[in-house]
Amino acid sequence: MQKTKNILVVATEDPLEAMRVAAGLTIFGHEVTFLFSLSVEVSEAFQKAAELLELAEVDKIYSLEPFEDCEVADARRVENLWIESDLALAI
Repeated sequence: MQKTKNILVVATEDPLEAMRVAAGLTIFGHEVTFLFSLSVEVSEAFQKAAELLELAEVDKIYSLEPFEDCEVADARRVENLWIESDLALAI
């Protein structure tokens, strides 16, 4: 039996792809946390990717700066996200 993992997905260069990957990881039962590390333009493509995160029940979504409905993560919170994760992906 495959062990599920707590995975942190960090959007570093391609936020839309990072959002799709995060949603996909939940198919295997993994617990996913998402972190926006840069500003993102809210476009139609972004809205679709955000819907994927919602459908995939990715509830823990953070940002380094104020953005949409995301919780802003300070340095301590980001450190804890990394520590609490079994695996981190920067996309």
